[in-house]
Amino acid sequence: MSAVDIVLGVILLFSFYTGWKKGLFVALASLVGLIAGVYGAIYFSHFAGAYLAKSFDWSEQTLNLAAFAVTFLIIIFVVSLAGKLLTKIADFAALGFINKILGGVFNVLKFAFIISVIFMFINASTDISGMIISEDKKADSVLYEPVASIAPIFLPNLLSEVDKLRNIEPEEDQDATPSEATAIKDSIN
Repeated sequence: MSAVDIVLGVILLFSFYTGWKKGLFVALASLVGLIAGVYGAIYFSHFAGAYLAKSFDWSEQTLNLAAFAVTFLIIIFVVSLAGKLLTKIADFAALGFINKILGGVFNVLKFAFIISVIFMFINASTDISGMIISEDKKADSVLYEPVASIAPIFLPNLLSEVDKLRNIEPEEDQDATPSEATAIKDSIN
């Protein structure tokens, strides 16, 4: 067992424990709440903005920021309450143990996915990839390959973008103007 396995094992065990404590419904609600909160705040914060504009004499920028934050927090709060309500229903229906096990498994998958995305970006950077986790440590690790392979399954487009980052060569022409440099970057993408 390598140091990489120990670190990954501790993170995944801790994530299982936190998922176990929360249960599946609360763990799902936290993820859904975060996504719905960002989406809702982007598309529906104008309602909160109109209300705040009546109550406060703030600049437009401050008003927009406050409306975004208020909308985001309200959506997260409502989704979190729904998750807790579903957990209570599951406990009442004698599904508490299953809810806790599935919460642990879901949280492990969520954390493994996040770690996998981090690994993708670390591996894309040839400058730091070997410094953080050497190829020998990756090969000796039992957990590295299974965890690192999760994000590419769900985000194949992200993998191609990471490959583009890895393959960008330093520009040959140091005297290029900013518009020429932008054109070069656009041609790469």
